[in-house]
Amino acid sequence: MVSRMRRHQIIQAAKLLRKKAQPVYVNDHLTNLNAEVFASVRRKQSDIVKSTWTREGAIFYRDVNEQTNKVNTDQYRFWLDLPWPN
Repeated sequence: MVSRMRRHQIIQAAKLLRKKAQPVYVNDHLTNLNAEVFASVRRKQSDIVKSTWTREGAIFYRDVNEQTNKVNTDQYRFWLDLPWPN
């Protein structure tokens, strides 16, 4: 995006469209490391992690207790070292 203000406008419009049951998503451009950690959080513990998303390069997930968690950089190794599900 050219400016943060324009990016914010687009994200807000996408949220409004999603509420009207029209699937519009805006994806962050992640570094290779963040993309790999994001995929790990999303797929490796699907019994614990209900949903995942990114915002401005940061990775978040909601667990089965409806608590929102941010994945800090010191937790990256934990998520990357988990085995992939079969």
